[in-house]
Amino acid sequence: MNESSPFQRLDKRLAGSPLDETNYEGVPTWLTKSLRSWIASELQHRRDFDGYRLAERLCLRLRLDPYTNTSFPERVIHHTLDEDLLVVVDAILQLHPCWKATGIVAREFVERLFLLDSMLLDGASALRVDFDGRCLVRRLDSTAEAAARSAISAASPSAADHLAVAWVATYGLAPDPDKAFSEAIRAVEEVACPLVEQRKAEKSLATLGTVLGELKGNAHDKWELSLPDKSGQSRGVTELVGMMEVLWQGQVSRHGGGQKSRRQQQDEAEAAVNLAVLLVHWLSTGVLRRKA
Repeated sequence: MNESSPFQRLDKRLAGSPLDETNYEGVPTWLTKSLRSWIASELQHRRDFDGYRLAERLCLRLRLDPYTNTSFPERVIHHTLDEDLLVVVDAILQLHPCWKATGIVAREFVERLFLLDSMLLDGASALRVDFDGRCLVRRLDSTAEAAARSAISAASPSAADHLAVAWVATYGLAPDPDKAFSEAIRAVEEVACPLVEQRKAEKSLATLGTVLGELKGNAHDKWELSLPDKSGQSRGVTELVGMMEVLWQGQVSRHGGGQKSRRQQQDEAEAAVNLAVLLVHWLSTGVLRRKA
């Protein structure tokens, strides 16, 4: 969700102060009441789904204290600590039955999600609603997020799914760098393998590694990029191969037991996922093509 123009307090604007673009981690005090109200609206007195059952699932999934003498919705609404409110909101998004709804129920649910997203934006939260991942993710530069949405939209369903999972595993409430790196590579493979090695892909024998071997080997001169080189002619694939190698070789968590094997770091996952966004978009939109 974007604002048409940046908001600034009158006194700060008249004083010539710079825009305060701080995004706050956790749950700032001014957001607690609004978040509790949104949670309550999803768990109490709903006609479009069983809020009581959703509250029960939340209690079980989040391991909330079972010894309070209250109903499941009351337990979630009133016994959740302030600092855990975003955890509860994220869990509601993951478990909400209205993701499968249609018609007016689905439209009203989306409206309530936009209300939540607007609330987080107005409250300067570091998180936002991810409608594709059905969870909360970190609020990033709008250009980076737009690039990811564009790549997901252009990709095949399987590649889009892997890329969306990689994005949430990188920027979600509980980052998982190993998963993010793995899903980023799988997203690229879903597009690159059938494009470059169709026969192997049909037999499930192609990987990003075999694609690299093909583009660096005998097929090197059979492919080109739609981007021109300095002479104005179609560019070769050397640079694309280099980007693919960065992604492929950067996954040190792929195999256990090796001397260099270790967990991926968060900054590595972020770099890998954003590189995968570019590669998936290029491979899905014809930037890599066979020579005529």
